[in-house]
Amino acid sequence: MRKRPHEEREVDLAALVDILGNMLFFLLATVSFLQLKTLNASVPALSTGPVSTGRSVDVTVEIKAAGFSLKATGEPADTSQKPVAVQIDIARLSDGALDIKALSDELWKIKKIAPETKNIMIFPEQTVKFDDVVNTMDAAREMPSLVDPKKKVPLFTRPVLSELVTGDEQARDDAK
Repeated sequence: MRKRPHEEREVDLAALVDILGNMLFFLLATVSFLQLKTLNASVPALSTGPVSTGRSVDVTVEIKAAGFSLKATGEPADTSQKPVAVQIDIARLSDGALDIKALSDELWKIKKIAPETKNIMIFPEQTVKFDDVVNTMDAAREMPSLVDPKKKVPLFTRPVLSELVTGDEQARDDAK
């Protein structure tokens, strides 16, 4: 057998560079550049039992089928203010929607008495729609300014979401 002399072959890279250039062009043309947006929201804490917010006013909102039940008790940090003891039921509107405006107005009255209070406990019934819970949390966090309705005034910026315990569930939990 006779050996052939070793021939050097040249590899033509022009076609490969051409293909890679076209792929790079199409990848850059089709990529969507990332745009970051932020949402000013605080995540509610989750609680399964009573929550005490210390020496301040404890505010709770129960979301029920009939509407809201707003309760506020405690002593404001300002000693010139008298102790707060509020219990108000806010019925649903005639179309069945929750009266978010009335809730905001009542929460504003409490906030004026105890401006240091940031926590609010929200107890929805099991049958309440998730949209109603979110709208209640939004109403508890902020409300439109009375001076400039385009601006928002913070109310209770730290909502605590819990579950409303009814009689049967309370007896079951106490038995454990």
